[in-house]
Amino acid sequence: MSTFQDLHPVLQEILISGLRWDELREVQEASLSAVSSGADILVLAPTAGGKTESAFLPVLDAILKRPTGKLSAVYLSPLKALINDQTERIVSLANRAGLSVAVQHGDVKGADRWKFQGGEEPDILLTTPESLEVLLGDKDAKQAFSRLRFVIIDEIHAFIETSRGVHLRCLLDRLSFASAEHIIRIGLSATVGNPEELLSWMSAPERQKQLVRVPSPPAKKAFTFCVNPDFFSRIDAAADAVRGRKSLIFVESRSLAERLVEPLRERLSSVHIHHSAVSPEDRREAEAAFASGGEACVICTSTLELGIDIGNLDLVVQFGPPLSVASFLQRLGRTGRRGKPAQMAFILQNPCELLAAVSAVECAMQHKSEDLHPASFAADVLIQQLFLLLKRTAGLGMPQIRASLKALSAFSDIPDETVLQILSFLEEQGYLSRSGDLYLPGTKAEAELGKSHWKALLSVINDTGGYLAVLPDGTVVGTLDARFVAGDPGRVFTFTGKTWRLLHRDDAHRRALIEPSSASRDIKRPFWGGSGGSSGISPLLCFQAAEIIARGHTLLPLPKAEAELLDDLIRSLPDDIIPGKIHLRTEPEVNGWSVVAATFAGETANRVLATLLKNRMSGVHEVRVTPYALRIFGFASPDAGDAVAHALSEIADDPHAFEELPPLPDTFWKFGAYLPPAVKKEMTDIRYYRTADIRALLQNRDF
Repeated sequence: MSTFQDLHPVLQEILISGLRWDELREVQEASLSAVSSGADILVLAPTAGGKTESAFLPVLDAILKRPTGKLSAVYLSPLKALINDQTERIVSLANRAGLSVAVQHGDVKGADRWKFQGGEEPDILLTTPESLEVLLGDKDAKQAFSRLRFVIIDEIHAFIETSRGVHLRCLLDRLSFASAEHIIRIGLSATVGNPEELLSWMSAPERQKQLVRVPSPPAKKAFTFCVNPDFFSRIDAAADAVRGRKSLIFVESRSLAERLVEPLRERLSSVHIHHSAVSPEDRREAEAAFASGGEACVICTSTLELGIDIGNLDLVVQFGPPLSVASFLQRLGRTGRRGKPAQMAFILQNPCELLAAVSAVECAMQHKSEDLHPASFAADVLIQQLFLLLKRTAGLGMPQIRASLKALSAFSDIPDETVLQILSFLEEQGYLSRSGDLYLPGTKAEAELGKSHWKALLSVINDTGGYLAVLPDGTVVGTLDARFVAGDPGRVFTFTGKTWRLLHRDDAHRRALIEPSSASRDIKRPFWGGSGGSSGISPLLCFQAAEIIARGHTLLPLPKAEAELLDDLIRSLPDDIIPGKIHLRTEPEVNGWSVVAATFAGETANRVLATLLKNRMSGVHEVRVTPYALRIFGFASPDAGDAVAHALSEIADDPHAFEELPPLPDTFWKFGAYLPPAVKKEMTDIRYYRTADIRALLQNRDF
């Protein structure tokens, strides 16, 4: 009997009559087989590769064959927009099978939320990790998970390297504790360099697991390049590329998206903007533009990079170089459907950006993508889980706290002394109190975390202090950075392609009252900060750039003009660069000498090295950093390279060298103020500075 014939008859009928299927794709066959054996699976497939059906077909089949009358499956997404996009598709499939679906996240109005007191439970719940945390904290809701059998995690690669991923791991464990059933975990992901590690992170050593790969179908790809140092010439090039077509213009920051929208609207008939700071209504308007016929251009950040279905798309424009191979592949996968060639236009400022773009294409040609590594030593998430635990009890002793935290796989290896160190610090700072041997939330925690019913504990996403921008009638325009709205009222600024005036800043409710403005002078452009901001071009792209330079040419057939630009850049660089090693070169300056240390290790690593070198060299040298190299100025001798090599060797040999790195502010990590300085320092070294990677680079010391 074929896998298709083994499906529940109702599901067979749905697929035949509703979807016109009489057989399954290879990926769906593999998923059904793996899930039926009880294994956790990770489905690795390109955009539009059939991942959603691969996840839901075995789930629907299992529920139809063994209904429980209770919640059977939870679908988790990193984005509310992705849930909204998938809802109709999943609801349609489930309802045809006679199954019900509930949606629960922050944008779902109270009247539409799932009620747990009485009534029938849904078979499937679509939600985010943060909304799931709400449900698990509700005693009535928690009972609903007692017969849960499946958890589907969409775009799971978006979680793994963040605190949010650690929170997700805790939620998976807590769901397993709540259910009497064996819960099968199904992860859906785009291409990553180390899928086996991603699967192991999602699952557990003792569980069965299987990787299901969907190879990308052979498809033609067409790339065009424009390199121009003038900003408005690049705007013209972007407008010419997208005119009369449905297109996405990807940028790497919200600020750049805002900078592009007005000049592009002057050149094109239909331009929309889509990023995390604009209102949900504006984002939905941008998404709806693709459902209508005719020309439509959306300027966006990574918000449209994940699996949101935007239908037919003629062209993707990358304005500036992509920051990673994974991002490049996700964006390229937005186009080229239904047998059409995938088309991407690169709009670049200089030959260095061209090198980064070419590196991304070469990596894709060679089937390379960034390895993703789970966030480790997540003491910030431990704080969250600790207070969630305490607020549900009347106090817990140290043995109970230790056992409860270590039951969560994310904290199973944390030393007992670290837990005790954290508890002692929290007690000293007033975040914990003690009644005998029992720990309780302290007055300081009650004041800071307990307001709004402990809402702060529902998420580990660091709130950077945004202010909701609202009109006098209450209409929400979007979110502005707290630093941008600081100062006197009256500031005129552009946002979402329109001009506004700041009327009033309400600090108590974190709202900025604004109104439309017709001003044409002294107009500001908004900016946003985040937890550290972008780390720039990925180390893999930097390493590939070093390989291109060492090779002396690119493998990509470039148009003549761009090929000459790249060749000129390569010829200007030393011909003895070796990928993975630091190359030093001394160059004359107007006043003295400078040393270029070419690492090709990425911007974060180079900033760390810049700090350490300045400390070693008395701090008198100016250091400039790029993702590829750092340049140290202020030397009086052409022997400066020897001095830098000596300093790098000292750093490599000094086990305490990285103690010189400055601590991050408490606000960098959510719950950062709740961590002992030593613990926070260790977490910063591991997760932000990534000192282990830098030590490995320094050990390869042929400076």
